[in-house]
Amino acid sequence: MPGFWRKCRLLLRWLRFAAWGVLLALILGVAWLNLVGLPDFLKSQLVATLRERGVELEFSRMRLRFIHGLVAENIRVGEKNNSDRPALTASEVQLRLNYTALLHRRFQVDGVVLRDGKFTLPVSPTNALVLLNMKGEIRFLPDEIWSLDELRADFAGAHLRLAGRVAHAPEMAGWKSFAGKKTGVRGALSRPLKDFADTLAQIHLSGEPQLGVTVEGDARDVHSFTLRVNGVAPGVGTPWFSARGLEVAATLTAPAEAPTNGDVALDFWTNAQPFRLSWTARASDLRFQKINAGAVECAGLWSAPELAVTKFSASPGGGKLTAAAHLDVTTRALFFTNESNFDPHVLAALLPDAANNALAKILWTQPPLFRAAGEATLPSWTNPAPGWRAVLTSTARLTGELAFTNAVLHGATVEFAHTHFNFGRGIWSLPDLEFAQGRTRLEFSGEASAATENFSARLRGALDTETVRPFLPGDSAPHTLSIAQFTEPLVLDVTAQGNFRAPDALTAAGHLALTNFAVRGQTVESFAAEIVCTNRVLLVLRPELFRAAGSQTLTAGAAAFDLNAKMIFFTNVFSTFEPTIATRAIGSKTARIIAPYEYLAPPTVRAHGRLPLGDLKSGHDLDGTDLTFEIIRGAPFRWTMLNATNITGTIHWLGQELELTNIAARCYGGEATGHAYFDFRPTNYDCDFNFGVTATNLDMRLLAADLSKTKTNRLEGFLSGWAEITRGDSRARETWNGYGSVRLEDGLLWNIPVFGFVSPVLNKVTPGLGNSRATEAKADFVMTNGVARTDSLAIHTRTMRLQYAGTVDLWQNVDAHVTAQLMRNMPVVGSLVSTVLWPVSKIFECQVTGLVSDPKVKPVYIPFSRYLAAPLHPIRTLEGIFSTPENPVAPGNN
Repeated sequence: MPGFWRKCRLLLRWLRFAAWGVLLALILGVAWLNLVGLPDFLKSQLVATLRERGVELEFSRMRLRFIHGLVAENIRVGEKNNSDRPALTASEVQLRLNYTALLHRRFQVDGVVLRDGKFTLPVSPTNALVLLNMKGEIRFLPDEIWSLDELRADFAGAHLRLAGRVAHAPEMAGWKSFAGKKTGVRGALSRPLKDFADTLAQIHLSGEPQLGVTVEGDARDVHSFTLRVNGVAPGVGTPWFSARGLEVAATLTAPAEAPTNGDVALDFWTNAQPFRLSWTARASDLRFQKINAGAVECAGLWSAPELAVTKFSASPGGGKLTAAAHLDVTTRALFFTNESNFDPHVLAALLPDAANNALAKILWTQPPLFRAAGEATLPSWTNPAPGWRAVLTSTARLTGELAFTNAVLHGATVEFAHTHFNFGRGIWSLPDLEFAQGRTRLEFSGEASAATENFSARLRGALDTETVRPFLPGDSAPHTLSIAQFTEPLVLDVTAQGNFRAPDALTAAGHLALTNFAVRGQTVESFAAEIVCTNRVLLVLRPELFRAAGSQTLTAGAAAFDLNAKMIFFTNVFSTFEPTIATRAIGSKTARIIAPYEYLAPPTVRAHGRLPLGDLKSGHDLDGTDLTFEIIRGAPFRWTMLNATNITGTIHWLGQELELTNIAARCYGGEATGHAYFDFRPTNYDCDFNFGVTATNLDMRLLAADLSKTKTNRLEGFLSGWAEITRGDSRARETWNGYGSVRLEDGLLWNIPVFGFVSPVLNKVTPGLGNSRATEAKADFVMTNGVARTDSLAIHTRTMRLQYAGTVDLWQNVDAHVTAQLMRNMPVVGSLVSTVLWPVSKIFECQVTGLVSDPKVKPVYIPFSRYLAAPLHPIRTLEGIFSTPENPVAPGNN
């Protein structure tokens, strides 16, 4: 028995030595595997096992680590000498072995852990998409499923998190996209990937940007793959825009039903055909080079052949903008909607100078509301850009609405404006524009062709001149509006047609009405007319004007404003207006010229002719005038000191000339006819003129009352005669020439000093002789240089004949030889008695000089006139010679 126990002890000792040996061998083996690495036969088995998983793994050595297990160092996945293919490198990869399988002497890798990796996807010979600092784990699940729980990397300045699950992952090694070829999906991806890489190089991120990517699919079917991207960036800077608080999410798939026919007509859309993309994006502050879009949120979808922006919202200038759009790239049909409520001034940098200058004159206290929806068929994708405008114009359809309140337009506050609008078949339409500013209330509807620029429109409502003032060009506005003053708006209803490129071809028709206005201070209560405009000629048809509570009217068949000839033409004018109203409205020079000719009540006038549309500032309101006035119903009239109870006639106003014909007047109890011509062309004096007048039975007393300054006289009789002034000018009375004849019946003339000087002398001869009534007084005269000469002035009374021969001028200077023939007009014996009294008549032969109102009388044959009556009344004459009367009386007034 002792031998048995001894043998047991020896066995236990050898077993202990064996266990220590095995443990030592195991420790040495692990140390060897950690320090030196796996032997080649083990590495070959592991590489073969990974190749079965679809991983072509190259490494410098593989070691066994106490914590991480098997670790491959300096690994590379991909062809080393092919720079055109994707490649993955890492400092080390940990292999997760399946120890259960290992017990059955099978090498099975259940996963790999990547550390300090780098993935390179070449997109061009000079550019590639690169992932840096990669770390993560890929698990190899049953049925060849690779699961990427979370892979972290740095990509384009952002922290990238990658996750996903791929079934039959080893099949990816056979994808054409990783085969370095340019066809199929790889061909479809190459150009977008290059563009993406080039664009990515110009994007700069700030803060801690994060990018998450998730991939799921079956490697046997590329159409089963789904790529999801989520990104967040505190700040982004690019050559095109900058943004803060940027968030992006996108999902990319390649559906099996997606078309892949590569139609050349689709041009660049061919590359996107195999894919489906949905995306959303938002930014708290998005700024482009020329506009600040504010907070932006958008979403969209691409699923061939449809591209849609399902949502877009922005806040430019603190306002609001929303939009959506849908495009079928095969049919090129585009649909869109839009609604905005922001200040258009934020778009100023995007507009051309002309539009920007116009926009600068408009201010909004509240942003305008704009809504639009439309559709269009886009041109072929292969068409050059210059041809797009014509195609869009012919295919586009657009409807919308525009409204704003409390806008400042050219300095004037617009209370509101609102309209719907339409565009289709190249035609713009505004069916219901409403506009309100102050007392202006307008409704507008119209259409215009975008291709031909032809238009038609209707404007109706009330238009205040203060609304028009800011739109008048240059300095003409204040002067133009100062001509007319309006207390009420113009009421109008006008339709128009024309072409924007040919404003002279504008045609228009409608109705105008105006109340309580004035032209150069001349008030009118109402005006109404129909208008027609064509070829720069505005016809005002059947105008009617009323004033003075309707007692004064002016109507016409038509008035034509010809902008080509710069003239106004009148036809069939009928007026009961005061003439001064019209002349003052025409201009100050016209009013000044006509001022001496004054109707005391409105006459009835028929007129036709033309007036110039010259420079209103120049004051040349007569040049080009050709007007004819027929006074068909007269009225009281005054010219300087002369008055008529009624006067009719024809006035022809031709430029700077005025002609009066067929003048007929009732005045001073009689009648007068005449004609006149005035030439206002002289520049250094008022006018040249000639005139003629014929008078019948004018009451001398009434006439003298107007002509006399004292308005007291004892002139009587009835005056008839005629006179022609063949030439004269207003500058100098010495230029007057003419001739005429005058006759007075049953008159008393002695109150006229030039005739009355002989009256007291005759009364000395026989009391009352010097105050006898003239049965007749007549004379013919000729006027030369303002001096009237006669040798036939004869005043007949029942007892004597008084004859004058001499001159009197327009300054009342008289130089006449006077002879009195006593008893010459006695019936039967007058000639005999006159011959007997011839010596006495010589006593009365005098030379009269001085003024008509203060004549100087010098007897021809008697030295001193105070002795004239001495032979006839000796005693009274002696008393008069040697005594001075207490109250002397002027000759002719005793």
